[in-house]
Amino acid sequence: MEDYLFKLLVTIVSVVITTLSTFLINYLNEKMSSEKINTCTKLACEIVKSIEQFNPQLDANNKKNLATQKLVELANNKITYEQADILIEAAVYELKKH
Repeated sequence: MEDYLFKLLVTIVSVVITTLSTFLINYLNEKMSSEKINTCTKLACEIVKSIEQFNPQLDANNKKNLATQKLVELANNKITYEQADILIEAAVYELKKH
């Protein structure tokens, strides 16, 4: 009996996760196409490298603010500051990894 309940629970959880994943992927695709994400990610990396190279005197918060502003500007305001902030954080993380 316990084995049956466990299998039922696993099946229910799997269905819920699959359903939620599908909705999440569709939502993200609507909000930002993968091409746009890739372009903005590459742009974010270049902006972070550039600011680090040409403005080393700035503190971390000022660098981040400048990078976020530049990314939104270069993306022709097609992304929000919140999205740009996330992309800049990801770019910094990637650069620190290497």
